[in-house]
Amino acid sequence: MVKSNAAFTLQRCIEVINDACSDGEAMSFVREVSAFHRIQASQGYRAAAECTAGILRENGLDVCIHSYPADGRTLCFTQKLFKEWNCTEGWLEITLPWQERLSDFNREEMSIIQRSASMDFSNKDISIIYVENNIAPADFNTSLAGALLFVENDFDKWYNRAIDLGALGIITVSMPEIKPVRINMSEDEEMAYSHANLSFHIYSEEQENKLCGFAISPYSGKRLREACIAMAAEERRPTARFKVSSTLKEGFIENVDAVIHGDTDEEILMVAHLCHPRSSVNDNASGVAAAMEAMCALGRLIADGTLPRPHRTIRLLLIPEFTGTYAFLKENEDRLSKIVAGINLDMVAGCQNGKAGPTIIVDTPDCAHSFSGDLSSIIMGELSKECSFGGKDRYVPLFMGVKVPFAFGSDHYILSDPTVDIPTVALTQWPDKTYHTSADSIDHIDPKMLRRSAALAGSYCYIYSRFTVEDAEAVIPEVSDRFFQYINSLRRNKACSDARERCDYIRDIYFATLNRILSLFDEKEFCQISSVIEDEKKLFLRLEQIYFKRGEKNPLSSSPIPLRLFKAPLAMRSIIGDMTFQEKKKLYGLRSKYPGYPSLDDYLVYEADGKRTAADIARRVYFQTGVECSNYAEEFFEILADIGLIKLTNS
Repeated sequence: MVKSNAAFTLQRCIEVINDACSDGEAMSFVREVSAFHRIQASQGYRAAAECTAGILRENGLDVCIHSYPADGRTLCFTQKLFKEWNCTEGWLEITLPWQERLSDFNREEMSIIQRSASMDFSNKDISIIYVENNIAPADFNTSLAGALLFVENDFDKWYNRAIDLGALGIITVSMPEIKPVRINMSEDEEMAYSHANLSFHIYSEEQENKLCGFAISPYSGKRLREACIAMAAEERRPTARFKVSSTLKEGFIENVDAVIHGDTDEEILMVAHLCHPRSSVNDNASGVAAAMEAMCALGRLIADGTLPRPHRTIRLLLIPEFTGTYAFLKENEDRLSKIVAGINLDMVAGCQNGKAGPTIIVDTPDCAHSFSGDLSSIIMGELSKECSFGGKDRYVPLFMGVKVPFAFGSDHYILSDPTVDIPTVALTQWPDKTYHTSADSIDHIDPKMLRRSAALAGSYCYIYSRFTVEDAEAVIPEVSDRFFQYINSLRRNKACSDARERCDYIRDIYFATLNRILSLFDEKEFCQISSVIEDEKKLFLRLEQIYFKRGEKNPLSSSPIPLRLFKAPLAMRSIIGDMTFQEKKKLYGLRSKYPGYPSLDDYLVYEADGKRTAADIARRVYFQTGVECSNYAEEFFEILADIGLIKLTNS
């Protein structure tokens, strides 16, 4: 007998789903996924997609694989789908001043930089030219013709310069510190002999088949640097031999698509990126495995009648990071309005033993006007009731978990863009000592964290899929508490000179968030919940009147209104690949003029709604980031207008 939703409180749903998730089954999924070298647009990724699709299908889910042309031409909004790359052999062997193989694809795939060109210098000694970290590519003019460039860090900014100067390839470590968990890597027993996950980003034919790349370990990097410096004093250079057998050609990328059908055409989206090298387990075999376990558990619970069939369809996408999301959105552009919300699982099960930090819920951006983060917090709170402490209904968790404000970094930021309007939280972990290195092994995974992540994602999707009046009544206080805390903090901050303006900003977001809750209900339910929401709004307005005097809004300087002509965030690497020399020069000049400000680009684009001026947008970004960027915003929007991505108007 199938139970009705009335029989399940929000808390009971979480309990049932948590009990149904299995850490053993989820770990078996991790082992399956991590057996593949899952580079985007490759045979290894394709095999992983077929494997995961088969497992999901065996568990009773409706599954298909969507393929998209990875041809270097196909555009999904501003994201170009780069060509397929496959590698069968690659190695780098130092021949002077000592003999040692520093990179070997057949021992560790990460030691060959993805999208390396095919070259064979296995019978010829090639000079290695070392460039110190403090030298910028534009300031380096020594010929690299017929040589290998060695830069310890930031290899990617050297790609075009190395080609211009005639290099055959790049040797690098490029494993940045993550303080305090990852420092002095060459002296760290766990990290000294690991390799970084690196890729050449090739978006134009002019960049193709130009360079080999070798990711050597921190220990080898230190030793090679010392050798370069010592030999330079004698006017000599180290030498090496190398070989890479690879192909870069037109191919495909794949999205695995699994659904639990609901009663309507609306959907909830669960996303996890399936890509990354074989040695990348927490990132992101863990997210894939947790998502698969969540879907399998939900499928079983619904099939056996424990949970009612959802109102909205629940869809799981296993994708190549970023490119797969852009491809899905482009293919389904005409029905994006039916996708109500999403959750992105990316690095979710590292052992919390000092090497990996807490489980993190990354909230949606302000412009999303969403309660997704609030629902996630409630679910994490319920999952935290693991050990009784100090009396009835008092519990403590056996793991660390926290919700943080919005941050970029994975597919959730694409989905949360206002032109896409799928408010998506991320479930992740930070810091992670092994992040983007070959040290990210299966030994790094905690099965219990894997199960908790599956339970959180499954609960989130199921509750959203059935979202009832009772669910709304449980979520609204969490939403209100968040915004009331904002204005209370403003009230206490006596030094805040723009408290009134900030309060206006907060009120607009709060009311829009409450209105989004209302949008999920039909006419009858709307009437039930609207009175609760109106009471919350009235309370906020009363507090606002008590706390802040109504003052004149500071006038902003006159500035144009940017109108977006593209959907989804800017895929800047892809865009830059198609820019002319003069356009690139202007963009790089802007970045040089305002160092650090390009991190604001996506915030600025998010806030460009076709009504706000550039000055208004910069002000809203300031409220979110604390960075005053009005001059940068105007110049940035001018560049986007020059390349046809926005239109600047005065009204």
